[in-house]
Amino acid sequence: MAVVNVAGAVPIAYADLLSKSETVRISLKGLEVQFHQWGSGDNVYCLLHGGYGSWAHWIRVIPELAKSARVLVPDMPGFGASDSPAKPHTAESVAELLADAIVQIVSGQKIILAGFSFGGAIAGHVALILQNQVRHLMLIGPGGLGAPRGSMEELILRNAKMSREDVMAAHRRNLEILMVRDPDQVDALALFIQEKNTRQHRLKSRPISATDTLARTLSQLSMPVIFLFGEWDATVGEYLPERLAIISQASPTAVIEVIPDVGHWLMWEKPTLVADHLIRLAHP
Repeated sequence: MAVVNVAGAVPIAYADLLSKSETVRISLKGLEVQFHQWGSGDNVYCLLHGGYGSWAHWIRVIPELAKSARVLVPDMPGFGASDSPAKPHTAESVAELLADAIVQIVSGQKIILAGFSFGGAIAGHVALILQNQVRHLMLIGPGGLGAPRGSMEELILRNAKMSREDVMAAHRRNLEILMVRDPDQVDALALFIQEKNTRQHRLKSRPISATDTLARTLSQLSMPVIFLFGEWDATVGEYLPERLAIISQASPTAVIEVIPDVGHWLMWEKPTLVADHLIRLAHP
């Protein structure tokens, strides 16, 4: 699949990592789900991206994990290069497709499953379906807990009348509002990923993330669960105590960590920290 963007050349880091991957397309119920795969080894990670996202939400974490493990990262149904599922779109329907695809790829191997934002809500359902095949579940700033969304500045909507400069300025500002704590983290690669992802999404994730769909799965999970939240996660905002209470009620043994000085896109601002956490799950 071509990855050329009308804005110009694909960033080297993006093209280089993509060139090192194996693309796997799984056919399910009349549609295809695309995975990128890196590395090899006995340990298998499966990483789920957030809303308006793609595999590239994990671009800064993948290289470290792939040094010693197999890393599977899908474009979830309705995003990126994967086909769109039939409506109505629910966490359960998306998770069912992903779980079936994962089983086809990894067969009987156990996995470490991680989900970011909307992907966290989906990961809870995938873990519920696969249950004994998931060794650990890591949820980063997940949606679907049933808590209010944090108060934040309105995101800038783009339209066909905007100049190229205005479109990119909107993407930059939206990343600053929603995704990162440090504006200096919004570089050319982050802007490329944001523009490409928003162009390709077809599934509306926010209505699903706004429900308690993840919270309802937590009490049914048998594997260890760890939650990571950025201290300045805009989607959480002033409602972190509510989220912590919901998690403690639904999953009393879950581990919860709040990472200082970062926003929502934790894997972008603190990739080494996230990779280290995941590696420790594989080597306790």
